[in-house]
Amino acid sequence: MKRILQQVSACICAMILVLSACKKDSQAPTVNYNVKVSYPASYTSTVAVGVKVTLKNSVTNTTSVATTNAEGVATFNGILPGNYQVIASKDLTAEEALSLTGYSTAVYLNASALNHVIQIDAAPLDLVLNGSKVGGLVFKEVYYACSRTPGGTNYLIDQFYEIYNNSTEVVYADSLCIADVHGSPGNSASSKPTGFQSDVNNVYVRNIWMVPGNGKSHPIEPGKSIIIAQTAINHKTDPAGNPNSVDLGTGIADFEVYVNAAASKDVDNPDVPNMIQIYAPNAGFYWQTYVFGASMIIFKHADPASLPLFTEPGTTSSTQLAQVPNANVIDAVEFLASATVGDKKRIPVSLDAGFGYAGGTYTGESMVRKSKATGTNGRLIYQDTNNTTDDFKVVATPTPKK
Repeated sequence: MKRILQQVSACICAMILVLSACKKDSQAPTVNYNVKVSYPASYTSTVAVGVKVTLKNSVTNTTSVATTNAEGVATFNGILPGNYQVIASKDLTAEEALSLTGYSTAVYLNASALNHVIQIDAAPLDLVLNGSKVGGLVFKEVYYACSRTPGGTNYLIDQFYEIYNNSTEVVYADSLCIADVHGSPGNSASSKPTGFQSDVNNVYVRNIWMVPGNGKSHPIEPGKSIIIAQTAINHKTDPAGNPNSVDLGTGIADFEVYVNAAASKDVDNPDVPNMIQIYAPNAGFYWQTYVFGASMIIFKHADPASLPLFTEPGTTSSTQLAQVPNANVIDAVEFLASATVGDKKRIPVSLDAGFGYAGGTYTGESMVRKSKATGTNGRLIYQDTNNTTDDFKVVATPTPKK
């Protein structure tokens, strides 16, 4: 009996050892990874201390956050190898900016590496921050996904764009241009990155519409906004509308984009001023941005109608796109089809370091900028780090002027 017990005990020990070995072998290997972040070469110091660095796994959507040390290095321990979106961001106060740049103006800085592969023994990643001054006009809400009727029909004409004055001074909307950026949002497996992706100094747009006015016709007070509607009607109550949609009628929409063409099916609300069509070569029935993911810019230019036109490199398309210099862009936002298509990014990272995405098309979801603080008289200050990934959130229903 004693010998039998010894044999049984030996077998159990052996099984434990085997199971332990199997468990150890089944655990995925992890890596320690460093990201070095630097200020631009024009700054008095290039070592960027205290920068928030985020790694987001493109497959699992898990996120890891670290802060750069005195050498400008952020260290991540126990990271699973894979494809990551890497985003670095930092806000400089006016005092901090003065010592680094010579200008006493608060600055938002960011940098990113999209679809970055982290593997065992991978070299550290180097990122150089870029940024822009705080304040001015920003996209507050971008509603591009559209909605469905109670009968399940896709409803295509309720898109809108809310632009907010995030500064402490009155800003005039007169001659402000809005444009949708060219390029696939990555909704198909056969989608390719835009042929303009290598041009980091310009944005290439499909359509341009401009706010009318004489220069001071349309003031936007601090903490206030304007809405540019695709179709300025109350979509919820209109006989031809959709009760699952949104009210963009008189009193909500400040401007509408009306396509006045022979083939147009657009509806003109006479009580809402029309945007001026600057460039819309293929407007069709009405102006519609990508429902799978819209990338948008607002900008000003002395003569937007004179912007140079180009066809997309590497394609046979004859469609001409207008070239908008980065220097003219006031705000830019990037939305793509999903978390895994960062390689389809259309806007240079110096203007927008990241991207967002909705849960699908015709979902009624909207993209809303996150609030950061409250200023005087209850004025909301919205987060603007030039990084759609960090700055925006998805909401289930649109919230114009709220």
